[in-house]
Amino acid sequence: MTTRVGVGGPATGVYETATAPRVTPEPARPFQQMMSAGSVAIVSGAEAAVTHLPGGGIIAAAMRPGVSGGQFATASALTSAVGPTGTATSGAAGGVSGATSGGDPSIQQVMSQDADQNLYYLKLQEQMSAESRSYSAISNVLKARHDTMKNAIGNIR
Repeated sequence: MTTRVGVGGPATGVYETATAPRVTPEPARPFQQMMSAGSVAIVSGAEAAVTHLPGGGIIAAAMRPGVSGGQFATASALTSAVGPTGTATSGAAGGVSGATSGGDPSIQQVMSQDADQNLYYLKLQEQMSAESRSYSAISNVLKARHDTMKNAIGNIR
């Protein structure tokens, strides 16, 4: 028995062919431009959310570049046409339509609706808690009354 592989080796069934031209069309938006647009949308959404949080002004100030060493970029910094080397970049100038430094109005509306829903559920939770406390108090009073009557009847016997 031998473990050597012959020079030609076994048949692999793989054949060489000439390369074919690209079948799919070129993308309408290059990858860098798509990633830039996505990051602008995320950052502008985060900026809109920060304005509704307690202490949001402090958090927003901490996120701004150039202020006390903040390392995060804002939406306006991401849409800048100047790249890291000081040259204009082709992908970063497009940005997202409707993304402004003030935030998207639809995001503001969603945040407002979320706050309203949170208040509604908080009130509902308070009402249910009050009802539960009332039920417990009545139950305790009735149990004490029952125990008192049971002991009185037991003492009579």
